[in-house]
Amino acid sequence: MSRIVWSHIEKGAVSARLVDVFRQHPNITRKEALRQAQEILHSSRWVVITDQRVFNYKDRIEAAREMALEKLRKRPPEAIGIPAPILAPTPTPERKETPKARLADILELLLDVVAESVAARVNRKILEAIPEAPVAHRPKHDPQPIPHPTGVAKPGVLVIGLLASQAYAVISTWGTRLDLTFMTPEDAVHRPKLVRAHTVLMTKFINHSVQDKYRKAPKLHFVNGGMGELGEVLDSITPPVL
Repeated sequence: MSRIVWSHIEKGAVSARLVDVFRQHPNITRKEALRQAQEILHSSRWVVITDQRVFNYKDRIEAAREMALEKLRKRPPEAIGIPAPILAPTPTPERKETPKARLADILELLLDVVAESVAARVNRKILEAIPEAPVAHRPKHDPQPIPHPTGVAKPGVLVIGLLASQAYAVISTWGTRLDLTFMTPEDAVHRPKLVRAHTVLMTKFINHSVQDKYRKAPKLHFVNGGMGELGEVLDSITPPVL
């Protein structure tokens, strides 16, 4: 069985979800919070939450706890109903400094660096992608790119929650007919709200914070399935050939 290493996008989704978990359960332990937060990912990407993994992600966990605490402090008293509990920091899990533990730390760090480097490189390629570039994988119904008719404005479409490889496939198929913009769940939470003519939310890969932020977006589309359902939505947005 191969070892699961979360990508930069997956780590961002888990970090954003951690804030929600701490807002709902202020006194939850680090281990349980991380276990609940990873449920934002597909079940095939879930990992066993050990003390070692909690230790490796302690900075992200504590940052999420602080953000949740700050949001609780800013809530008006009438919205809270009862006094907010005092959030005591969860003690860092004890770990034995053995050669095996140090080697595990080094391997974990190297794998994280490689995963984030690959994710960043793929994201840059998406931004620089040329629509005519060859694509290894297309959606199931495999529509061929339709030439953009001269004089017809491309509808602006924001898609939130795709993986980098999926976004590249979408650009290659619909990029000539739609003005596409992509955001990861983490970007959608932390960056200013972006308004386009259409907004598509991939509900399997985003959290409630993203949905709350974009629920009033004009022409909002929810995609509860995979690339096939996304393709049907984009086809319905695509203007007809004149």
